[in-house]
Amino acid sequence: MDVLKRALVCFLLYFIPAAYAAENDKTADCLKLGADESLGPSYTTFETFFTALYERAGLCATSVAMAPKRIEQLLVRGELDGDWFRPSDYATEFSDRLIALPQPVFGLEARLLWLDKAVFSGKPEDLKGLTVGHQAGFRWLETHLPQMGAKTFAVSSTTHTWDLLDRGRIDVFATSGVHEAALLAHLQERTGSVHRALWTTVSFYHLLHPKHADKVDRLNTALREMITTHDSAADLQIPGIQAAKLAD
Repeated sequence: MDVLKRALVCFLLYFIPAAYAAENDKTADCLKLGADESLGPSYTTFETFFTALYERAGLCATSVAMAPKRIEQLLVRGELDGDWFRPSDYATEFSDRLIALPQPVFGLEARLLWLDKAVFSGKPEDLKGLTVGHQAGFRWLETHLPQMGAKTFAVSSTTHTWDLLDRGRIDVFATSGVHEAALLAHLQERTGSVHRALWTTVSFYHLLHPKHADKVDRLNTALREMITTHDSAADLQIPGIQAAKLAD
Protein backbone atom coordinates (compact mmCIF):
# COMPACT_ATOMS: atom_id res chain seq x y z
CA MET A 1 0.00 0.00 0.00
CA ASP A 2 2.84 2.36 0.87
CA VAL A 3 4.36 1.68 -2.53
CA LEU A 4 1.11 2.71 -4.25
CA LYS A 5 0.91 5.90 -2.19
CA ARG A 6 4.48 6.82 -3.05
CA ALA A 7 3.77 6.16 -6.72
CA LEU A 8 0.69 8.42 -6.59
CA VAL A 9 2.68 11.18 -4.90
CA CYS A 10 5.37 10.92 -7.56
CA PHE A 11 2.73 11.21 -10.27
CA LEU A 12 1.22 14.31 -8.68
CA LEU A 13 4.60 15.94 -8.13
CA TYR A 14 6.15 15.30 -11.53
CA PHE A 15 3.66 14.39 -14.25
CA ILE A 16 0.82 16.88 -13.59
CA PRO A 17 3.17 19.92 -13.28
CA ALA A 18 4.92 18.80 -16.45
CA ALA A 19 1.63 18.56 -18.32
CA TYR A 20 0.58 21.98 -17.00
CA ALA A 21 3.88 23.50 -18.09
CA ALA A 22 3.52 21.99 -21.56
CA GLU A 23 0.04 23.48 -21.87
CA ASN A 24 1.36 26.86 -20.74
CA ASP A 25 4.15 26.69 -23.33
CA LYS A 26 1.57 26.01 -26.02
CA THR A 27 -0.55 28.97 -24.89
CA ALA A 28 2.53 31.18 -24.67
CA ASP A 29 3.03 30.76 -28.43
CA CYS A 30 -0.44 32.15 -29.14
CA LEU A 31 -0.87 35.71 -30.33
CA LYS A 32 -2.89 37.83 -27.92
CA LEU A 33 -5.76 39.67 -29.62
CA GLY A 34 -7.68 42.61 -28.23
CA ALA A 35 -11.41 41.83 -28.30
CA ASP A 36 -14.18 44.43 -27.92
CA GLU A 37 -15.88 43.62 -24.61
CA SER A 38 -19.00 45.62 -25.54
CA LEU A 39 -20.15 43.16 -28.23
CA GLY A 40 -22.48 41.39 -25.82
CA PRO A 41 -24.11 38.22 -27.22
CA SER A 42 -22.10 38.52 -30.45
CA TYR A 43 -18.77 38.24 -28.62
CA THR A 44 -18.52 34.43 -28.73
CA THR A 45 -19.36 34.39 -32.46
CA PHE A 46 -16.45 36.70 -33.25
CA GLU A 47 -14.16 34.78 -30.90
CA THR A 48 -14.98 31.56 -32.77
CA PHE A 49 -14.29 33.32 -36.06
CA PHE A 50 -10.82 34.55 -35.11
CA THR A 51 -9.85 31.27 -33.48
CA ALA A 52 -10.77 29.48 -36.72
CA LEU A 53 -8.94 32.07 -38.83
CA TYR A 54 -5.68 31.62 -36.95
CA GLU A 55 -6.00 27.83 -36.96
CA ARG A 56 -6.50 27.86 -40.74
CA ALA A 57 -3.35 29.98 -41.04
CA GLY A 58 -1.41 27.47 -38.90
CA LEU A 59 -1.25 29.90 -35.99
CA CYS A 60 -2.71 30.22 -32.52
CA ALA A 61 -4.54 33.17 -30.98
CA THR A 62 -6.22 33.94 -27.69
CA SER A 63 -8.72 36.77 -27.32
CA VAL A 64 -8.69 39.17 -24.38
CA ALA A 65 -11.87 41.14 -23.71
CA MET A 66 -11.37 44.83 -22.96
CA ALA A 67 -12.60 48.30 -23.87
CA PRO A 68 -11.76 49.50 -27.43
CA LYS A 69 -9.72 52.47 -26.16
CA ARG A 70 -7.63 50.16 -24.00
CA ILE A 71 -7.00 47.88 -26.97
CA GLU A 72 -5.72 50.85 -28.96
CA GLN A 73 -3.23 51.79 -26.25
CA LEU A 74 -1.88 48.29 -25.68
CA LEU A 75 -1.63 47.40 -29.37
CA VAL A 76 0.37 50.50 -30.28
CA ARG A 77 2.72 49.75 -27.35
CA GLY A 78 3.14 46.16 -28.52
CA GLU A 79 1.53 44.69 -25.41
CA LEU A 80 -1.14 43.13 -27.64
CA ASP A 81 -0.31 41.31 -30.88
CA GLY A 82 -3.47 42.19 -32.76
CA ASP A 83 -6.93 43.73 -32.68
CA TRP A 84 -10.03 41.82 -33.80
CA PHE A 85 -11.19 44.58 -36.13
CA ARG A 86 -11.22 48.31 -36.78
CA PRO A 87 -12.88 50.47 -39.47
CA SER A 88 -11.06 51.42 -42.64
CA ASP A 89 -10.45 55.02 -41.46
CA TYR A 90 -8.67 53.78 -38.35
CA ALA A 91 -6.53 51.33 -40.31
CA THR A 92 -5.46 54.16 -42.60
CA GLU A 93 -4.82 56.61 -39.76
CA PHE A 94 -2.51 54.18 -37.95
CA SER A 95 -0.91 52.61 -41.02
CA ASP A 96 2.52 53.88 -39.91
CA ARG A 97 2.26 51.98 -36.59
CA LEU A 98 -0.01 49.00 -37.30
CA ILE A 99 -0.63 46.57 -40.16
CA ALA A 100 -4.11 45.83 -41.52
CA LEU A 101 -4.77 42.65 -43.47
CA PRO A 102 -5.57 43.68 -47.08
CA GLN A 103 -8.80 41.64 -47.04
CA PRO A 104 -11.68 43.19 -45.02
CA VAL A 105 -13.20 40.88 -42.44
CA PHE A 106 -16.77 42.16 -42.91
CA GLY A 107 -18.90 45.23 -43.51
CA LEU A 108 -20.53 46.84 -40.47
CA GLU A 109 -23.64 48.96 -40.81
CA ALA A 110 -23.62 52.43 -39.27
CA ARG A 111 -27.19 53.04 -38.08
CA LEU A 112 -29.26 56.00 -36.87
CA LEU A 113 -32.14 55.82 -34.38
CA TRP A 114 -34.55 58.53 -33.25
CA LEU A 115 -38.00 58.98 -31.68
CA ASP A 116 -41.17 60.62 -33.04
CA LYS A 117 -40.48 63.83 -31.14
CA ALA A 118 -37.20 64.46 -33.01
CA VAL A 119 -37.29 66.56 -36.17
CA PHE A 120 -35.03 64.44 -38.37
CA SER A 121 -35.46 63.15 -41.92
CA GLY A 122 -33.29 60.06 -41.50
CA LYS A 123 -30.75 61.39 -43.99
CA PRO A 124 -27.15 61.80 -42.74
CA GLU A 125 -26.85 65.20 -44.40
CA ASP A 126 -29.68 66.45 -42.15
CA LEU A 127 -27.74 65.72 -38.94
CA LYS A 128 -26.30 69.23 -39.08
CA GLY A 129 -27.08 71.14 -35.91
CA LEU A 130 -28.59 68.13 -34.12
CA THR A 131 -27.22 66.64 -30.92
CA VAL A 132 -26.25 63.10 -31.81
CA GLY A 133 -25.36 60.54 -29.17
CA HIS A 134 -22.99 57.93 -30.46
CA GLN A 135 -21.61 54.61 -29.35
CA ALA A 136 -18.32 55.27 -27.59
CA GLY A 137 -15.44 53.40 -29.22
CA PHE A 138 -16.89 53.28 -32.75
CA ARG A 139 -14.12 55.33 -34.34
CA TRP A 140 -15.88 55.79 -37.67
CA LEU A 141 -18.78 57.57 -36.00
CA GLU A 142 -16.45 59.69 -33.88
CA THR A 143 -14.76 60.89 -37.07
CA HIS A 144 -17.72 61.33 -39.41
CA LEU A 145 -20.44 62.80 -37.19
CA PRO A 146 -18.58 66.12 -36.73
CA GLN A 147 -18.00 66.20 -40.48
CA MET A 148 -21.80 66.18 -40.92
CA GLY A 149 -22.10 69.20 -38.63
CA ALA A 150 -23.61 67.26 -35.71
CA LYS A 151 -23.05 68.12 -32.07
CA THR A 152 -21.67 64.85 -30.68
CA PHE A 153 -22.33 63.22 -27.32
CA ALA A 154 -20.44 60.01 -26.47
CA VAL A 155 -22.59 57.36 -24.79
CA SER A 156 -20.51 54.81 -22.88
CA SER A 157 -23.44 52.51 -22.08
CA THR A 158 -26.30 51.97 -24.51
CA THR A 159 -28.61 51.24 -21.54
CA HIS A 160 -29.00 55.03 -21.23
CA THR A 161 -29.94 55.52 -24.88
CA TRP A 162 -33.72 55.59 -24.57
CA ASP A 163 -33.62 57.83 -21.52
CA LEU A 164 -31.40 60.32 -23.34
CA LEU A 165 -33.74 60.33 -26.35
CA ASP A 166 -36.87 60.58 -24.18
CA ARG A 167 -35.56 63.57 -22.25
CA GLY A 168 -34.33 65.32 -25.39
CA ARG A 169 -30.71 65.22 -24.28
CA ILE A 170 -29.93 63.85 -27.74
CA ASP A 171 -31.96 64.09 -30.95
CA VAL A 172 -30.50 61.01 -32.66
CA PHE A 173 -28.45 58.01 -31.57
CA ALA A 174 -25.77 56.70 -33.95
CA THR A 175 -24.42 53.21 -33.47
CA SER A 176 -23.31 50.04 -35.22
CA GLY A 177 -25.81 47.57 -36.64
CA VAL A 178 -24.65 44.99 -34.10
CA HIS A 179 -25.36 47.25 -31.13
CA GLU A 180 -28.62 48.48 -32.66
CA ALA A 181 -29.94 44.92 -32.85
CA ALA A 182 -29.02 44.24 -29.22
CA LEU A 183 -30.59 47.51 -28.12
CA LEU A 184 -33.88 46.84 -29.90
CA ALA A 185 -34.00 43.23 -28.71
CA HIS A 186 -34.01 44.37 -25.08
CA LEU A 187 -36.50 47.19 -25.61
CA GLN A 188 -39.09 45.72 -27.95
CA GLU A 189 -41.89 47.64 -26.24
CA ARG A 190 -40.35 50.86 -27.60
CA THR A 191 -39.97 49.82 -31.23
CA GLY A 192 -43.33 51.32 -32.22
CA SER A 193 -42.03 54.86 -31.67
CA VAL A 194 -38.47 54.25 -32.83
CA HIS A 195 -37.34 55.25 -36.30
CA ARG A 196 -34.27 53.62 -37.87
CA ALA A 197 -32.10 54.35 -40.88
CA LEU A 198 -28.99 52.92 -42.46
CA TRP A 199 -26.28 55.55 -42.84
CA THR A 200 -23.67 53.46 -44.65
CA THR A 201 -21.73 50.20 -44.45
CA VAL A 202 -18.12 50.46 -43.26
CA SER A 203 -15.39 47.91 -44.07
CA PHE A 204 -13.62 46.52 -41.01
CA TYR A 205 -10.07 45.11 -41.01
CA HIS A 206 -8.04 42.84 -38.74
CA LEU A 207 -4.95 44.62 -37.34
CA LEU A 208 -1.54 43.31 -36.28
CA HIS A 209 1.41 44.87 -34.54
CA PRO A 210 4.34 45.33 -37.01
CA LYS A 211 6.40 42.69 -35.18
CA HIS A 212 4.06 40.13 -36.79
CA ALA A 213 4.47 41.37 -40.36
CA ASP A 214 5.65 37.89 -41.37
CA LYS A 215 2.19 36.50 -40.59
CA VAL A 216 0.16 38.91 -42.73
CA ASP A 217 0.20 36.87 -45.96
CA ARG A 218 -0.74 33.64 -44.19
CA LEU A 219 -3.63 35.25 -42.35
CA ASN A 220 -4.84 37.15 -45.40
CA THR A 221 -4.86 33.97 -47.50
CA ALA A 222 -6.70 32.09 -44.75
CA LEU A 223 -9.28 34.88 -44.45
CA ARG A 224 -9.98 34.88 -48.19
CA GLU A 225 -10.32 31.09 -48.13
CA MET A 226 -12.83 31.24 -45.29
CA ILE A 227 -14.90 33.75 -47.23
CA THR A 228 -14.81 31.97 -50.59
CA THR A 229 -15.44 28.47 -49.20
CA HIS A 230 -18.22 29.71 -46.89
CA ASP A 231 -16.49 28.16 -43.91
CA SER A 232 -19.11 27.83 -41.16
CA ALA A 233 -16.97 29.92 -38.81
CA ALA A 234 -16.83 32.68 -41.43
CA ASP A 235 -20.61 32.97 -41.66
CA LEU A 236 -21.10 35.82 -39.24
CA GLN A 237 -24.86 35.58 -39.08
CA ILE A 238 -25.24 38.67 -36.94
CA PRO A 239 -27.73 41.51 -37.56
CA GLY A 240 -25.87 44.58 -38.79
CA ILE A 241 -23.01 42.58 -40.34
CA GLN A 242 -22.66 42.23 -44.10
CA ALA A 243 -20.40 39.69 -45.81
CA ALA A 244 -17.08 41.10 -46.98
CA LYS A 245 -16.33 41.40 -50.68
CA LEU A 246 -13.02 39.97 -51.82
CA ALA A 247 -10.39 42.69 -52.11
CA ASP A 248 -8.52 43.00 -55.40
